[in-house]
Amino acid sequence: MSEKDNRSFGNLILLCERHASEIDATPADYPADLLRAWKERQVETRSRAVGLSLSDAEVAQAAAASFSMDDLVERLSAVVPFTPRLRSRQDSLDLALRSCRARSAVRLRSTPADRVRAVLVWMAEHAGPVVTVPEGTLRVLVAPMGAGKSEKAERWWSQGLTQAWADPEIDIPLWLEAREITSTLAQAVQDALGNDPVRTCRVVVDNLDAVSPRQADHLLADARQLVLVWPRVSVLATTRPGAGSVEDDERLPVPPWSSRRGLELLRTVLGEDHVRVPDRHETRQLLTSPLQVHALAGRLRAGGDTQVSTRELLSELAAGILQRERPQALPEVWEALPRLAARILDQHGPVHASSFAPQHLVWELEKTGLVVHDGGLLRFALPLFEQHFAAQALREGHTPVESAAAPQSFPDWRYAIAFVVAAAPDEDAEAFMRTLTRTNPAAASWVLDEIATAHGERHPSPAAPAGKASDGDDDPQQVPAVARRLREATLCWLAGLEALGPLLARHEQGRLIPWAVQLGHDWLTVAQARPGILDEDLVAWADLASLPNPLTQFHHRTSFPAPHGRLACWERARSQLRQALADRLRQRTLPVAPTSPLATERAWFLARQIMAKGHYSRVGRHIRLSDLQAELDILKDQSATYVRASWQWGGRKVDSDDVRWLSTHLHHVQGDTLASPRPPADRMSPPPRFFWQTYSPALTQSITADVLRDALIGYRDLVELNFPRFGAALGLYSIFPVRAEGVVVMHANEPQPQPATVIYALRPDTTSAPQDQPVVDLRLSGELPPPAGSFWTNVGEDRSGVVHEEALLPYHDRQATNLAYRWLAEDLHAVGWLERTVSYSD
Repeated sequence: MSEKDNRSFGNLILLCERHASEIDATPADYPADLLRAWKERQVETRSRAVGLSLSDAEVAQAAAASFSMDDLVERLSAVVPFTPRLRSRQDSLDLALRSCRARSAVRLRSTPADRVRAVLVWMAEHAGPVVTVPEGTLRVLVAPMGAGKSEKAERWWSQGLTQAWADPEIDIPLWLEAREITSTLAQAVQDALGNDPVRTCRVVVDNLDAVSPRQADHLLADARQLVLVWPRVSVLATTRPGAGSVEDDERLPVPPWSSRRGLELLRTVLGEDHVRVPDRHETRQLLTSPLQVHALAGRLRAGGDTQVSTRELLSELAAGILQRERPQALPEVWEALPRLAARILDQHGPVHASSFAPQHLVWELEKTGLVVHDGGLLRFALPLFEQHFAAQALREGHTPVESAAAPQSFPDWRYAIAFVVAAAPDEDAEAFMRTLTRTNPAAASWVLDEIATAHGERHPSPAAPAGKASDGDDDPQQVPAVARRLREATLCWLAGLEALGPLLARHEQGRLIPWAVQLGHDWLTVAQARPGILDEDLVAWADLASLPNPLTQFHHRTSFPAPHGRLACWERARSQLRQALADRLRQRTLPVAPTSPLATERAWFLARQIMAKGHYSRVGRHIRLSDLQAELDILKDQSATYVRASWQWGGRKVDSDDVRWLSTHLHHVQGDTLASPRPPADRMSPPPRFFWQTYSPALTQSITADVLRDALIGYRDLVELNFPRFGAALGLYSIFPVRAEGVVVMHANEPQPQPATVIYALRPDTTSAPQDQPVVDLRLSGELPPPAGSFWTNVGEDRSGVVHEEALLPYHDRQATNLAYRWLAEDLHAVGWLERTVSYSD
């Protein structure tokens, strides 16, 4: 064989690379005879193989032993440890989508199965913009428990998943629970992806507050390092305030929901379009977070009435959330929570952590998830927890009831007080009411209504069930126990009402007049004795219900079902007093100082009735005091022999009390005449069709501003003189000092076809002192609604005060009085001191 043939392709011996290299490197070790022998065996083997033929069975056997690439992957997977790289991209996308749906379903586990889809659709339609997290950055959603942090993170994650479906060069986003990250965040991301995150990738780290503050800081540090090493990665974490050290440029706050949005979700969960919930501030607060909305929906689905009291909602939601969260804490932590709630309510806001507890106890408070530590301040994750633990503070004596119910404290403590009274045994509830009525009758009245059931029924008292007489009632000579309880309740209410009390219940020498009482067939008869009839304050009278001429011995006698139920005596006593109060309010005769604008209006109104006697054209804009006093003397002489007298002219009535009041008031009037408090009309020519057309827009605007200012001053006078212990329990008074802002709508260049309309809001005025004259800022508009950009456009969104719209009659004598009394009536109705509001007109 020639050298050329020996090195030809046909003479090549097939060897592996290792042995071929070895022969080339050491040819002396492989002589030609050895290589030739190898070649001969190779040729012989090939010859045998070429002549070999397989049967069909042998071919099938060979095919069965063969495998595809998928077969290889499957068999390797069975023996090699799992890694996400072994999963196809399509499978990974499908798994991510199913995981997203599963997380949403778990968050909606309290929603009925047949409403979950509707809720998911609603959330998708009302989700708002997706948060922005640029590549190479870390952002942290910070919000209290149940505010919707995870839902916002889910939307950002879902947006990344949509991008991954469309672009294979984008990694499938990752969702990591903070407590499941056992190593570093970078390692967790690499393990989840199966490779380094070199491509665009979104990573969510949910619930940083579920780990210790130290671990949360470690994870945030890992995230900052991760986005620097892999600049196409973006990380979005979620946490409650105080868990982990979040930089200002990393923080993404989650604003509270609007109550309107919460109500829409509530309706969606319940599948009802007309869900009604109590229209109170505290109830609306329940609609400002998804957690509370779902909890409220659960309560209503369980059979609760939508007219449930806010006290019931708050107490049930707090207990339910605590039961579900089951926070683990040391005994000293549970002891600190009521004290923290009391401190927060007393100072109307968060508490400085350093002044409340040592650092280690603050850390333990944070771990419960119930308390937020942010910016050095401590507060509860949900406002309803404040009331829950504040009630515990009252029960344990950390805060006296007198302090919590004081005029300035009660608005913050109201539900905590209601929790305590509602849950207390009957004897303790009676004791609480004795304290409340004497401290703050508005607080006591509000609590009394709040602890009623949804349908106005009270829970029966085990100690004195309805239909049975109490101890000593079988003896007609002995005062029934229910009568003693009723008089005691009445005295407590009167003590709290102070100077107003004698105007609502008859008194003699500064004391409530004696009662004669009789109990029969579970009806109680009470008669108010005239002077000298009874020797004691409370006397049993055997034939009281059948006296032929009771007025000879008693001012008044009434019979009613004996109030045996839980706190029923307190309700009955209040009912009697508030009827007298309603009469005073309707007559607009509550006492005010002589310098009050309401006294000025009342004096002019009465003087005009007395002097005109139904013919108002006889009276100008000034009345001589000597003429008026002469008329008053005549009326006083006519009524001298009567307990009460009245006169009526032109449909208007004046009684002897009015005459006595006006006669006294004239001593405070300066000068010789009494003048109308409002300026005269300025458009008398040509004669108008309607009287309001005699007032120009400018004058109407000026009179309206004066009326609003006088009404605010008069309202303040009414409250401070007649209801001094009610204080901030009255809605409008709670925001004093206030300012009025609004617009007067009146056509400027043509006769006004209808009375002017005034639209105004009453807002807190932080620039004024409590006794300053209220600021009134009214603008004039010639159309309704006023042009865009004016006050009108913001009325619907106003949340800082009370908004009113009403027709204006500038020539009415008591317009400021009517406004002041209307505001007062609305506030008294809100705290249960009026059964219904009162309308005023002249």
